[in-house]
Order: sequence, then C-alpha cells, then structure tokens
Amino acid sequence: MKPTGIQCKLALMIVAALLAIPQFAANAQKSSAAAQSGTTTTKGVTGQLAKIWRSDASQHDFRVDVTNDLFRAEWVNIPPAAAKQGVYIRTECRRAGPKWVGSSSINMLFAVPGAPAGKDTKVCHLTVRFEVDSISPEKITGHSETLRNFDVNKCQVLQTTWGEFTWVPKK
Repeated sequence: MKPTGIQCKLALMIVAALLAIPQFAANAQKSSAAAQSGTTTTKGVTGQLAKIWRSDASQHDFRVDVTNDLFRAEWVNIPPAAAKQGVYIRTECRRAGPKWVGSSSINMLFAVPGAPAGKDTKVCHLTVRFEVDSISPEKITGHSETLRNFDVNKCQVLQTTWGEFTWVPKK
C-alpha cells in the first residue's frame, strides 16, 4: 500500500519533529543548567556569609541576610537604654546590576544642644540612601548618605554627603 500525499507530508512532519525535539531539549537543559549555576553561585556565596557583621566606622553589629535579589541588615548590638527608646537601623536593598541599592530606616538618639539634663537627647526617624558595592565572605563594602547638617529640634535633615563603609564578619 502506497501512502497518499497527505500521509507522506504528515510522516515527514513527525520525523522532522522527532529530530528537532532532542535539539530543543538539549538547548533547554543547557539554559536550565546555566540558570541553576548562576543561582548556585549566588546561593553558594550567601551560604558562606557570616550572619553578624561589624561596621569598622561605627562599631555597630548588623545581622545580614542576602537572599536572591534582596539584601537586608539590622543593627543588633543596640545599647539596652537606647533599645528601650525604640532605637534601630534597618536596611533593605534590591540588586541593581552589580550592586544593591536601597535605603536605611533609622530611629536614632541625637544630642539636643543646650537642653537640660534628662531632656538632652531626642529620638528622630530618618531615611537615608544606602548602596552595597560588593559582598564577599571577607567583607561587605559600599556607601550611604551621612548627615552633614541636621536640625535636631525638628528632626530635619538639612544636608547629607556620601560616606564609604566596610563591614567585616564579627569574630
């Protein structure tokens, strides 16, 4: 029995599909492997990161968590008296190309110039920009806005500048 024209075309399409599927599957596996190795690299580095990091400049300790495209840090060695007044620093950044960009939410005690004893500090809430340039198991580096001019009585930032920071794993 001789196949008709339609059956021949159908048979050719099936053969072509069967020949093409392994090639698509191989390419899909390569893409999947590449994506997984990129994720594994990120997970590998973050899996090696210390949980607590010390700021060289402020001597504050931060609990750091890096997952996927999110960097979070929270100040953990807050003096007990300051903690009772609600003092904190919480940072959250998202990956933007090779670095992490975001902000720090800060509730901090500031000295009030000329105030009587007992009323000589004030808690102010601020938000400053924060960027992480590099993360490795040995150090975290970046820069953030720092206060250059600040009105404590109004808790108002008048001027900021960028300051570099380096954090190292706490020993």
